[in-house]
Amino acid sequence: MARPPRPRPAPASRSVFINCPFADPYRPILRAMVFTIIVSGYHPRCALDSTDGAEVRIAKIAVILGACDWGIHDLSRVEVGPDGSPRFNMPMELGLHLGARLLGEKRHRRKRALVLDAEPHRYDRALSDISGQDVESHGNDPEAAICCVRNWLSEHRRPNEPPLPGAAALQADYRLFTRELRELLTPRRLDADDLTHSDFLFAVRDWIATRAEPG
Repeated sequence: MARPPRPRPAPASRSVFINCPFADPYRPILRAMVFTIIVSGYHPRCALDSTDGAEVRIAKIAVILGACDWGIHDLSRVEVGPDGSPRFNMPMELGLHLGARLLGEKRHRRKRALVLDAEPHRYDRALSDISGQDVESHGNDPEAAICCVRNWLSEHRRPNEPPLPGAAALQADYRLFTRELRELLTPRRLDADDLTHSDFLFAVRDWIATRAEPG
């Protein structure tokens, strides 16, 4: 029996790498950004895409980042932990992105980045080398993160491509999605309070498809 064709990967021009914390306290912001990316017609990518204990994490991240023309880098959790050590994972991945853009082959030089933080100019104290770049602040608010991502994607749309729906409209869509999520997942026998990253991606796309159905 012939094997079914493997799904084609999303083109780099529509793929968005997300560099952010994956701890539970940050999850509301991550999910709001993922929702915004998908409803805007793009494909979110991050280190949670697959779990393989045999993979070297930084190598996996480099491959994913290389397959994306877009990158969101949230520096809001670059802070000192309980043991007195700062977390540098997010700045390191931002460095990979900027290095690919500055030194990579022609395709990588078209990479665009959205750099986020919790507070305006907070990053100056820890990462002064990016002081010349625009850094947006989401204030640890998922709805503000939706606005940042929407505006960034819309500002860099293709020539003659219509703008994305406004931030207020996407924020309203996200609130509706979260209200309808539990009912949507019940026939799938999925728990809205215990979703993996891939479960959440499926739920967003399923909700969009459901809303697009006639009647």
